Amino acid sequence: MRRHLDLLTLVLTVMCVFAAESAFAHGVTANSISSKTVAVRFGYAGGDPMSYAEVLVFAPTAKEGDAEFQNGRTDALGNFAFVPNIPGTWRISSSDMGHRAEMRIKVAEQGIIQANAPTGLSSQALRIALGLSLIINLLAACLFLKRSSRKKRVHQTPCEE
Repeated sequence: MRRHLDLLTLVLTVMCVFAAESAFAHGVTANSISSKTVAVRFGYAGGDPMSYAEVLVFAPTAKEGDAEFQNGRTDALGNFAFVPNIPGTWRISSSDMGHRAEMRIKVAEQGIIQANAPTGLSSQALRIALGLSLIINLLAACLFLKRSSRKKRVHQTPCEE
């Protein structure tokens, strides 16, 4: 009986050693690698974040049709970060459900110099401008048709009526 107990103890000890070694082999570490990280927040014109939107990062050396340096998705708050490996102007684009935002970031050896997004009309301002344009065009079409019908009546002879 004592012999079986010693054998069982030995087997359990060996199993624990191999299990511990296996656990250490699959461990995970995390380290901060750079203070020159580019962090960007993408959002819609109304202020809502572009949650889980696709992001593509292109290096300064990338030409049209080249593969991106990095790709991924924004987090729930529309945030995305990457660490550039060379100086130059980096291009970052994000797209989600037909919406697209793009920005360029100038990076020097010391870090980020300038980050800017192309300016343009916000989607709300664009909607207002298009709505006003539609109303003005409809009014112009009505006035044109009214004037055309008046001219036809003036040029008709009494026999044509």
